[in-house]
Amino acid sequence: MLITVAICTRNRAASLTRALGSLAAMTAPGCAWEVLVVDNASSDATPAVLAEFAGRLPLRCEHEPQPGIAHARNRAVAAARGHWIAWTDDDVAVSHDWLAAYARAFARWPDAVLFGGRIEPVLLPPVTPWVREHAALLAHPLGLRAFGPAPLPLSVAEDRLPFGANFAGSTAMLRRFAFDPTLGTGPLRRLAEETAVFEAMLGAGGTGWWVPDSVVEHLVPPERQTPAYIRHYFAAAGATAAHRYGTPGHRLFGAPRWLWRRLLTTHLRYRLSRLTAPPSVWLPHLIALAQAEGAIAYWRHAAGRAAAPDGG
Repeated sequence: MLITVAICTRNRAASLTRALGSLAAMTAPGCAWEVLVVDNASSDATPAVLAEFAGRLPLRCEHEPQPGIAHARNRAVAAARGHWIAWTDDDVAVSHDWLAAYARAFARWPDAVLFGGRIEPVLLPPVTPWVREHAALLAHPLGLRAFGPAPLPLSVAEDRLPFGANFAGSTAMLRRFAFDPTLGTGPLRRLAEETAVFEAMLGAGGTGWWVPDSVVEHLVPPERQTPAYIRHYFAAAGATAAHRYGTPGHRLFGAPRWLWRRLLTTHLRYRLSRLTAPPSVWLPHLIALAQAEGAIAYWRHAAGRAAAPDGG
């Protein structure tokens, strides 16, 4: 049975080299597999990297000119030849047993439609100590995903879902539920394009499993170990939550009134705690502040589009 390994990439030639190198070093006895890289309108040395690995991997390349991870993922699903698609990112290194662990899971649970594996963040130097010390709190921006050493059923209700850097799914089911182009892209960055698909797959009656032996390392550069990046990430999370679940209610300057109150209180708490308290205190306030900022930006942007003469 053929497995498609899918990677979507855009202007990350150096990290893509590491990712493909880890796939070339992988052992997958008994597995028939292909590597499908979707180049999402890169303007760097990505074509040269792909040419370098053409003789080292069972590699195919697709080009998706429309920027956005959802567009790239949909292109991969359409082009995949495998019965299963195993997904990873261009900024990871897969373990030697990564694909073989998924193949064992496919055989053990042939009726399942979704699988997820462990993601271990690797902080590249110079390491920011408070990021390392609060990895659990920063699990989403760091890409940390770990549900223990034993297989478990995936669950929306228990927030036991994989992240985009390490999951696998039935190609047939992924073709039923396309990735939403309004997520993962846009003037206000949004997240969760893969989470929405996971929820749809499981909501349609599909089952999924946590595969602890399928492991990737997520390489986190120094520029993603800063308060500015943490703020940027959680602002995107706030905008995403507003887009997917929010109801505006009574508005002030385009955004819900209660959000302005939250913005003020979280701003004051963050500023005061940043001066006097350790990261364990000010980090949660920074996260709450960023989420409020992102949600307000989303609603103001939506109000501006609604007020435009053409409605957008």
